[in-house]
Amino acid sequence: MNEDKSKGRITVYVIVFLLLAAVLVGIIVFGLGHSASSGDDGHKAEVTDTSENAQYLDNWETEPVTEPAETKPKHESPLKMVVAEAETELTDLGVELDRNSKKTYKMDLDKFADPGDTIDSFTFYYHAADGVSGLGEVKGGFGISVDNKCEAKTDNIWYQTPEDFSVSAGTSGSVTWVIPDEILDYVTVPRGSILFGYWWSNVEKIVLDRVVCHKRAVQLIPCDGESGSEINKVIKPAEPDNVISVNVSDVLETYHMPCCLTMKFEGSEPVSELKGKFTIDTGNFRGGTCESVPMIVSSEKNETELMWVLPEVVRMNADHDGKITFTLERCSLSEVTAKEMIVEYALSE
Repeated sequence: MNEDKSKGRITVYVIVFLLLAAVLVGIIVFGLGHSASSGDDGHKAEVTDTSENAQYLDNWETEPVTEPAETKPKHESPLKMVVAEAETELTDLGVELDRNSKKTYKMDLDKFADPGDTIDSFTFYYHAADGVSGLGEVKGGFGISVDNKCEAKTDNIWYQTPEDFSVSAGTSGSVTWVIPDEILDYVTVPRGSILFGYWWSNVEKIVLDRVVCHKRAVQLIPCDGESGSEINKVIKPAEPDNVISVNVSDVLETYHMPCCLTMKFEGSEPVSELKGKFTIDTGNFRGGTCESVPMIVSSEKNETELMWVLPEVVRMNADHDGKITFTLERCSLSEVTAKEMIVEYALSE
């Protein structure tokens, strides 16, 4: 009986031993497999692909991927509204008109205004050809070039006043034509003309002496900043004391494009009239210089200023090695002080 129990215990021991041995073998096998997959040295096992696909990839000539170059966005200058109001004129015309034959006279609009300007009115001054006769009632008409988009045009690129003007005069007189609203924005300054027509008076012939234009430059200009140049120079409306020159390089960097010029003046008393013009050097463009039409400003104060909004083509061709010049042509005072020149500019590309 005891022998049977002893054999039973031995059998149990054997079974337990075999189970423990199996567990130990499993642990060892699992550990070896994990080590092989990760590698004791941290490297993956190399796998060789001998398929046709692998050979195809080995012979493939690849090109490096080029990242697109970063393009700098084009600079856009902020826009600034400028208003430059002045008068311009043609003087000493001495044009004789005859009510029976030569009744009209045309003048180029670019003698009065720059492209982009708005023309508000013209005033025509005339006198009797003999210098002594009274004109009485003077009748005539006006015409001006307009864009073909203008619905009020009376002919191809032309507008003629539908009614005659009628004004009374002595031996001399004047008449003002205010440009009608319906054509105001269609007047073609660069290539257009203004016409004065003489139909009737008490004399057969009159002489057109001068024409004054009232204009405005109301424009949005690109403007990144402004630069000033103190002048403080006394000038007179006669040579050689009527010219002021400023080096462009003294007021602008090479990457600055001038857009608007302003000259400020001060007199010992109110400057009731001042007439002058700007000139800017332009290198090889248009013979080397571009100039504004001579402009007239008036003031009830001791200070006044004259402004030129440069046409775009002039802005782009300004010579930074050149000069900006102002010429005083006429003034109600014997002398004035040019205080300062201000240049508003945009950043060029």
